Amino acid sequence: MPDKQQYEVCNEIKRTTPDATVTNDIAREIGSNYRTLPSFEKGLFEYVYRKHYSLQRNELLKCRWKDYKKHIEERVFAPFQFPSTRDLHFYNGCIRFLPSESIHRYQSYSMKLKPGPGVDFRGQIPIPQELLMKRGRIKKENAKTK
Repeated sequence: MPDKQQYEVCNEIKRTTPDATVTNDIAREIGSNYRTLPSFEKGLFEYVYRKHYSLQRNELLKCRWKDYKKHIEERVFAPFQFPSTRDLHFYNGCIRFLPSESIHRYQSYSMKLKPGPGVDFRGQIPIPQELLMKRGRIKKENAKTK
């Protein structure tokens, strides 16, 4: 819902409802643009709303569009952030949008581990298995000779 201060210029213009009365001209125009027979109601709905929401006939829409264009330089454009389907989780018998519980947002350490321990925002970074393994034949040979 827009701010009350955003379109103060257009406050005196009242919002109107679309007029859905059918005349012979409207019926003739809808009838000439049909593909299947039961589309008259759908065609009437589209015709009425196309006429109602045009900038030529709707004074409120025209006023708000002019006000929007006048203040376009002041707007701050931010990138769109669309919700991911991976953020939908089944919880307590219903589906909820819980982006904080999504696993895909965490960093993956597969094939990226650096030698040595480390810490990130979640805590201890896993230590690569290579550093935990015992290496070298010298130790094995010494163990056999004892």
